Amino acid sequence: MQVLNKFEKEELVIKMHQDGKTIREIASAVHMSFGDIAKVIRRIDGPTNDDSNNNSNDIDLSKKSTSTQALYLFENGKKPIDVAIQLDIPYSEVEDLQQEYWALKNLDDLACMFIDIKSDLTPFVKLFRLLEKNRMLGEKHVLKFIKYADEELPALEYRCHKLGSDAVDLQITKKQLGIEVAALSSHIFQLEKIQKQYQMDIQQKRQIMSNLNRQINQKISTLEKINERLNSFSDKNNSM
Repeated sequence: MQVLNKFEKEELVIKMHQDGKTIREIASAVHMSFGDIAKVIRRIDGPTNDDSNNNSNDIDLSKKSTSTQALYLFENGKKPIDVAIQLDIPYSEVEDLQQEYWALKNLDDLACMFIDIKSDLTPFVKLFRLLEKNRMLGEKHVLKFIKYADEELPALEYRCHKLGSDAVDLQITKKQLGIEVAALSSHIFQLEKIQKQYQMDIQQKRQIMSNLNRQINQKISTLEKINERLNSFSDKNNSM
């Protein structure tokens, strides 16, 4: 594979740009950053500024390439969906052209960021709207968010993870204790049944003992009466 030097890369960038290729396609071919490619394009096309737009209504774009027409529309504040409809091109191509426009406007960092987060763009937009609503887009607030994200957020995330893990462990312990409590409750119920049975047995035995005591007392009373009679009979015999 041939390795191109700086000048060969720039010549290839110019040729591909004149052929209507997007910055992403050029970057893939020459292995240069969006910013470096944009510098080459700005050098041959001239800078984009407000003065060049003052007479934008006089520009005839009918003979211009799709890429140039798209850049013109972006420069005039058109949204990607408007560009896609007006030029009748797929949205994926519009995205490439929008990133090319950003790079040409010295916003290549924005283009790179968009590539990284476009599939998850909705949360970032919500965050931006929330910060905008609360007037927290100033440098002071942004620096504070960066500090939180770099220093405190990892610690908070670890703490949340630890608390979540602890909560799971507590749930497991709670379940185990619940099983043990249920087993103890069942055991207590069985012991209460046994206790009631013993109480009934004791009551029955007390009743039996009470009956036996009564019978014993009756027999003792009878014996005492018999003894009295025997003693009385013996006394009479002795007196005769």
